Amino acid sequence: MNATRRFRIPTLAATFALAAFASPSSRADIFAATCGPGLAANIAIVNATLGTPVALPSSVNTTDAEEHPSITKDGKRLVFRRVHYGTTIPRQLFVVDLESGQTATLFTFDQNPFFGAAIRPEGSFVVTGRSFMGSFATVWISSLSSGFSNITKATFSVLDRDFHATGSVADVAVADPSWIAMHVKASGQDQLMLVQRGIGSAPPLNDPQYEYSQPAMAADNPQIVVFRQRHVYILDGHKAFLPGDLVYRPATLAGFAGTPVPLAFNRDERDESQPALTADGRYIAFVRDGANGTTDRLFVWDTQTQTLLNPNGVALNYTFTADRCGSTSLYTRPVIVNSAILSSGLLNATLVQTSSIGIFVQRIVGKTEVLGHKEYQLETVGRVPLGSYGVGNVFTHWDFKVGGEPLPPGFYQVTIRAVEGDVVRELGKPQGLWVDVQGRPHMIGEDSK
Repeated sequence: MNATRRFRIPTLAATFALAAFASPSSRADIFAATCGPGLAANIAIVNATLGTPVALPSSVNTTDAEEHPSITKDGKRLVFRRVHYGTTIPRQLFVVDLESGQTATLFTFDQNPFFGAAIRPEGSFVVTGRSFMGSFATVWISSLSSGFSNITKATFSVLDRDFHATGSVADVAVADPSWIAMHVKASGQDQLMLVQRGIGSAPPLNDPQYEYSQPAMAADNPQIVVFRQRHVYILDGHKAFLPGDLVYRPATLAGFAGTPVPLAFNRDERDESQPALTADGRYIAFVRDGANGTTDRLFVWDTQTQTLLNPNGVALNYTFTADRCGSTSLYTRPVIVNSAILSSGLLNATLVQTSSIGIFVQRIVGKTEVLGHKEYQLETVGRVPLGSYGVGNVFTHWDFKVGGEPLPPGFYQVTIRAVEGDVVRELGKPQGLWVDVQGRPHMIGEDSK
């Protein structure tokens, strides 16, 4: 599925062919379930760009370590792992209803060794990684359809892919309605496999020179799979790793085609990990380790403007989260419901939360590819503040100036955004703008003369 929209440029004015603008199915505040500080580690749910915490039921965090969160796309159900210290039960897996506080235990380690788990985005079941003594990757499926008091469990084995060795499913990601991405450890390799229950599976992505792990999927588009890639080398007879990158490959049941492509926000000297995507696949959250042992930081990157919403990140006040926390998970709440800019300069938007808004202006300088889709190569021109507005309809005007200067002739992408200070809460739907040689603006796709 490719949720994109195309616009037309007046034929006589077009100097090059332009790619499609991706159109988000939702535009919203982004919240992340991740790990935060505690005596060991605690689950934290925060506004992913502002860092504002969300209150959690008392059943979630304790003096033990809570880690590896997975949350539904409506933010109502949370799965997490608790690691106990100094007890005979080293590890448990819980699911909690964040509205009622009701909690249920899915697994305990002394009964069933388990690994990474993920909840289906709409909340009806939990997939949990486990060891497999045969040669077929196996997970547990815990059904929540009948509520927390009547949870049924079953194993699911991928019988059309024989690893010819025992191993484990170390981590999973789930997309609607029945897609599972698995991090499989077998034959000394960390590899990825995409599965559609009841249909089949893709050949594993593996390479002895790389570790592939921490898969993340867009709930509404399972072909968008982002994962962690680390180069493996041998040091004194033991495996060692270079800093991790987050990469993308088109994923279908035919396999992961081509070479994994590192995403634009990776930094060579830093370790990026724990990717998560919003349900529509527009935003990618990730964690970057801190320099010289400083705190890890949470970032959000927008695939449509190809920019970080929070360039300084959100401090997690916690280090080495890639190995100790294990995952990040996202849900959204709307801020801007609709927005549009007309060639007359009239701007209208509908807000469901009070917010400052503005316009982000980028020049189109060429073509590129993002998550397998053709997109514009963009160069930042500037930002236009429009003021703070309450809930409801907003009507204002833009004079097509940035920093007091008219936009010169050319092609642009303009995006209404909700902001708090220098941090972007969320972005509206990008629009195309053509400024002709006489300096007249034309919003591309609008039937105006």
